[in-house]
Amino acid sequence: MESLFMKAEENVREYFSNMRLNPSEGTIEINNERYVLIRASALSKDFLDSILSLYADRGEDEAFSIGRNFLFDISHAIGMNDAKAFHAKMGVTDPLSKLSAGPVHFAYTGWAFVDILPESNPTPDDDYYLIYHHPFSFEADAWVRSGAASRFPVCIMNTGYSSGWCEESFGIPLTAVEVSCRAQGDEQCTFIMSPPHRIEEHIQHFAKTHRKQHIKKAPPEIPTFFLRKTVEEQMEKARLLAEESSRAKSDFVANMSHELRTPLTAILGFTELMKKTKLSARQTEYLEAICASGSNLLSTINDIMDLSKLDARKISFESMPVVLPELLQSIELMLASKLRHKQLMYSCDTDKALQKPLLADSARLTQILLNIIGNAIKFTEKGGITVTAEAEEETAQGMMVKLSIRDTGIGIAPAKQQTIFERFTQADSAISRKYGGSGLGLAITRELVELMGGTISISSKVNKGSEFTVRLPFAKTARRGKAKMAATPAVHGNGMHVLVVEDNVLNQKMTRIMLANNGFTVSGAGSGTKAIAALRKEKADLVLMDLQIPGMDGYLTTRKIREELKMDMPIIAITAHAFNGEKEKCIAAGMNDYLPKPFREQELLAVIAQYQRKAAVVDLGFLKEQTRNNVAFIKDMIRTFIRQAPKDLEALQKAAKQQKSEQVYKIAHTLSTSVSFFGLKKHIGEELSQMQKTKHAEPEQLEKVKRICQQAIRELRELTPSALSSTP
Repeated sequence: MESLFMKAEENVREYFSNMRLNPSEGTIEINNERYVLIRASALSKDFLDSILSLYADRGEDEAFSIGRNFLFDISHAIGMNDAKAFHAKMGVTDPLSKLSAGPVHFAYTGWAFVDILPESNPTPDDDYYLIYHHPFSFEADAWVRSGAASRFPVCIMNTGYSSGWCEESFGIPLTAVEVSCRAQGDEQCTFIMSPPHRIEEHIQHFAKTHRKQHIKKAPPEIPTFFLRKTVEEQMEKARLLAEESSRAKSDFVANMSHELRTPLTAILGFTELMKKTKLSARQTEYLEAICASGSNLLSTINDIMDLSKLDARKISFESMPVVLPELLQSIELMLASKLRHKQLMYSCDTDKALQKPLLADSARLTQILLNIIGNAIKFTEKGGITVTAEAEEETAQGMMVKLSIRDTGIGIAPAKQQTIFERFTQADSAISRKYGGSGLGLAITRELVELMGGTISISSKVNKGSEFTVRLPFAKTARRGKAKMAATPAVHGNGMHVLVVEDNVLNQKMTRIMLANNGFTVSGAGSGTKAIAALRKEKADLVLMDLQIPGMDGYLTTRKIREELKMDMPIIAITAHAFNGEKEKCIAAGMNDYLPKPFREQELLAVIAQYQRKAAVVDLGFLKEQTRNNVAFIKDMIRTFIRQAPKDLEALQKAAKQQKSEQVYKIAHTLSTSVSFFGLKKHIGEELSQMQKTKHAEPEQLEKVKRICQQAIRELRELTPSALSSTP
């Protein structure tokens, strides 16, 4: 070994003999390599002091660890690259020759003077072991010169640089640990170097043989080259796995929601239809039980969907003008039947300051209040519920509103009052058995309140009642929201043709019955391909489009209707998927609206009603074609129809009432001819034809003919000159 070190010193001396300093250019060159001089303390004490200050909030141990990792990484990389460059420059190839050049190079570059101890075993394998002193380490020297003492070994760049040099020399991963340090008051700066997986073993052996009890009790932290990068990679991998897990959970929830909502649509829908038939008291009771159970199941599904959205951070909040007293009144209307059923008193007091509109998400605010007030009703057998709303703090921009819901129910024990806000938790298992519920409502409520920047708290006494207090911040606005109608107005199809695209036979049948019962002309298609074929044969006035259908899904089918068929009738998505963004996705695909399953009859009719005015019954194409667009003649025909049709309708009703069959036949025949001029035959032609065949008019037939004719008269009166003069 001695001859190797002598040869190494000769090589290094030769290397450093060619040194040139040129301050006018700011260059230092050694053997045609650029070098820089750095003040030693800047890379030791000064640097670590800066890190300790910067990360003071993490505590001294963690802050020092951050600085140590940074210095070790950079010095290890410098050591590897210096070794590679020096070996190539000097033509050194043998591992031991490469190693022997290291200590000499260290000494010439000012890193340290290295004193390798005889028990060292530098072999290019797992048994590699090096123990050495750095009597004049620049890092320890910086601390000693400053008169400061360190709680930690400070010769970090020495460990990094030397282990980097040796790793490059031997071609195996190596790390080094300082086991004694002058900056800590030790006599020597001593280091151990070995492969990372064996370093702890060597440190413990050193502590035992050199009687270093403090090392045995608290072994020094073992640096690993770019440990930070490894940790970051692990964190990134964990993040990706978490995201994948979250996606898988979201997909599972979405699929389960779809699978549950689809049959639930039929259960609730046919239950509603059955309620409209003649039933015995017992049958009515059974149906009410089915309806209540279905509604409870739907509520649980919605809660699970909300939890999934909250976990995925996909809950979004709208900001629209809301008048709180009006919103509270609408909630009271929703809960009126439950209050009447339990014979509970209900009062709602609101601060006058809340009469002005505030910006809020009315749907989410309603959900919060329905959860709390609904629970109050559920757990109260006698007495009542009191709701109060008051402005607590007000500024020019907004106000803090306090909402209190107090009941005279069963109350909650003090020990259970915080757990009720946890998921799947109720105050007592007996409560779940008696009153039902999933234990999700209040958990969701709390998360929604907190996401809206508010707080929720509870005060309760067993057998006395509970009071929930919600505090929410609201921004002010001068605008008022659109007033909501208290009830859905009566909707009649007037022969409007609706195509129901739905592959589930029961759901399609249920939807078609609901629509037919309300005066719509209905056809069905079980797939996207069949829907396109049906529309090629006969255009519909509106399409109800299920999104998950065989072959072409609802999105692709809609695009084909818009782009290939060039049809612009309203298309309403009906889907069991209820995730945020689904409606926006439907609109982007060319649909007009979105109705989640399961839906009630009134919900279906309310959505369709928004588009009914777009479905005109009058078609002047036949008249324009037959008269070669003779506007004067068409106007005369319109005037005649507007004047004569009401008389014919009145006469038809009178004849039907008096059962004058010949009169029914003649008037129906006359109407059949006149309505055909205006394209009404496709809406009421079948009804008029049946009247002529049977010489009898059913009330439903009369009602439909009357409605279509009245709508036609309204449309004809509103016709513009341009509509009359346009070519067919």
